[in-house]
Amino acid sequence: MADEQREAAVMDAPGKASGEVSAGEGCALLPPMKPQPSFASNQVESERFHLLSELLHEVVFQLDAQGRLTLLGGAWARLTGTSVSAWLGRPLLEAIHPEDRARAQALLSAAPGARMPPREVRVDVGGGHGLRWVELSARALASAPGEVMGTLLDVTPRRSAEEAVTTRERYLEAMVQVQRRMMGHEVPEDLYGAVIEPLGHVSAASRVYVFEMHSADDGALLASQRAEWCAPGVPPNLDDPNMHGLPFHEALRPHQAAQLQRGEPVQGLPRDFTEMLAPMLEAQGVRSVLLLPMHVHDQLFGVIGFDNCREASPWGPIEVNLLSAAAGALSLALEQRSANALRVRTETTLRRTEAGVHLLIEAFPDPVLVHVGDGVLLSVNPALVQYLGYRDATELVGRHMLDLVRPEDRGAAQLHLGQALEGKSAARVVDMPLVRSDGEVVVADLVTLAVVLDGSPARITVARDFTERKRTQAQLMLTDRMASMGLLAAGIAHELNNPLAYVLSNLDFLHSAVGGGRPRMLSPEDMLELRQVLDDAREGAERMRQIVRQLRVFSRVDDGKEEAVDVHQVLESVSQMAASVVRARARLVKDYGEVPPVQGNEGKLFQVFLNLIINAAHAIEEGATEENEIRLTTRVELGRVMVAVSDTGQGIPPEHLRRIFDPFFTTKSAGLGTGLGLSICDTIVTALGGHISVESSVGAGTTFRVALNAAPPKAPANRPGA
Repeated sequence: MADEQREAAVMDAPGKASGEVSAGEGCALLPPMKPQPSFASNQVESERFHLLSELLHEVVFQLDAQGRLTLLGGAWARLTGTSVSAWLGRPLLEAIHPEDRARAQALLSAAPGARMPPREVRVDVGGGHGLRWVELSARALASAPGEVMGTLLDVTPRRSAEEAVTTRERYLEAMVQVQRRMMGHEVPEDLYGAVIEPLGHVSAASRVYVFEMHSADDGALLASQRAEWCAPGVPPNLDDPNMHGLPFHEALRPHQAAQLQRGEPVQGLPRDFTEMLAPMLEAQGVRSVLLLPMHVHDQLFGVIGFDNCREASPWGPIEVNLLSAAAGALSLALEQRSANALRVRTETTLRRTEAGVHLLIEAFPDPVLVHVGDGVLLSVNPALVQYLGYRDATELVGRHMLDLVRPEDRGAAQLHLGQALEGKSAARVVDMPLVRSDGEVVVADLVTLAVVLDGSPARITVARDFTERKRTQAQLMLTDRMASMGLLAAGIAHELNNPLAYVLSNLDFLHSAVGGGRPRMLSPEDMLELRQVLDDAREGAERMRQIVRQLRVFSRVDDGKEEAVDVHQVLESVSQMAASVVRARARLVKDYGEVPPVQGNEGKLFQVFLNLIINAAHAIEEGATEENEIRLTTRVELGRVMVAVSDTGQGIPPEHLRRIFDPFFTTKSAGLGTGLGLSICDTIVTALGGHISVESSVGAGTTFRVALNAAPPKAPANRPGA
């Protein structure tokens, strides 16, 4: 009672918080003791956090007052490829890229109650795992000063996709800029400078230059540098005497010279060129080179070169195509400065407009539309004609762009076009259905730029096809099914042969008993025996029917329908299908709980669990069946149906765990895997709204967990008269 009175006195003291004592009071009063959690309670909380961290895509973490990790979710290993235990006790900022640490620290040091928006930073833990972009969210704990709770969400795929789209838009904008400069009413005096400067910026090259071809007195083809653009800090070569009068056929290998003369690009490392040119490139610090030919009147007039002095990496196909289009625009402008430059102004203006549009859209690998006014199509490229199933571009030119979308989508398409016309940046819309000439609907991601052509406003729309990607994904799923079927072929034949053998044997017995010869009276004992023979034959036929049904479900191509599926029935069918593979390696143990039907597709779930069981079997060497097991477990956890496939095999090394669901990644020996199985499992489960995760320990085995949504309860049928 005295303790309670003292505590109350402290609580009531003005200007003091609970537990504070002023100087001179003799001793400090301790705050009331809180009941400590039991060991069992700690175990339950630990298990809950473990399960939650496995189900979440985010990495959950907790920091102490010094910024060190005191709690770390299991998704950390999937994100970084490093173990959780290796990072506990270390500052989280050590894993953040140095350039992003200040932004991360600002979020982590926010005061309790402050709600700062998440920030995207790069995680770099070293060890060859590379950088990963994550969305960092954090809140300070008011009850524990200095401690912070937060999450890390992997956004690398989104960032990569955005960067790819940005790269395409950046190149397209540069192409528009080049086209404006080349096809304007007044062609610039410095043609080379007008082109190489924007191309240098967009290609991130260290150096861009132009060589012109000319002939020596003996007729040999020479190349001399005429223009150059250099990135900051890169020394110029324009005044280098070695860059003038360079023998064309001695500087390049025969096939490289032939490619340029045919109008094809050439790229490579310094060592890929001749003994004359390679030392010059190395002395200039060049790591990789791209050469694009310029043809004037069907003759090789010159070359646009791009040097990379930072890294020995090639330019991608899209970059090469678009830069080649710029070289074509420069070639056209050079032609216009020749004898043909005195043509009638209207004819020249028309050709410039047509050539400019052609250069913009013809070289682009994705479908492209050029439209004016409120959406009237001025020009389309061959990729769009093929994409929408038309025979010729004339079938589309002059039509309205909204004619290419379904009536119910025209409002969204009109809004997209309006945004591009009003804004300065590109307007993007995802998943816009387009209607082909045959009525089929394809889905595309549209990017629209507002440009000016011959002084009039116009818009260029680029469509990225999603339909082919979906078809390819479906084909890969079918390929993986057929690969699994091939692995199981011998076992399936064995499973069919056994019942077939005794069905035929019983039919032979029946034939001999009631068939040829003189008929005889059958006794009750004979009738009983014949009935038993017939029952055995029916049982064998039923067994074969079940096997054929399983094959039909597994190999069915049309897998779009989702319905309530009995997961135990799927597991039983898979177990029978994979019995021949499992039997030689391990015991199959079934630990089924009470679970509701799941929302999914029987054929797709069949494929997922067959892949997991075959993988489990292949992780175990043959010959020790009694010492190894593959266990199938079903439970309801956190409102979801959890199916676990565990094995006692060799396990998966930690460095492979973060790539285990990547397409074409496999640790199996040649002939045992395509590298598609787990990637397809992840795709199927994710599309069904579920989640798949893996735990593994080298030498101790592996467990794959598949979390699926329970099917909604069926609505009660309305009875007549009700």
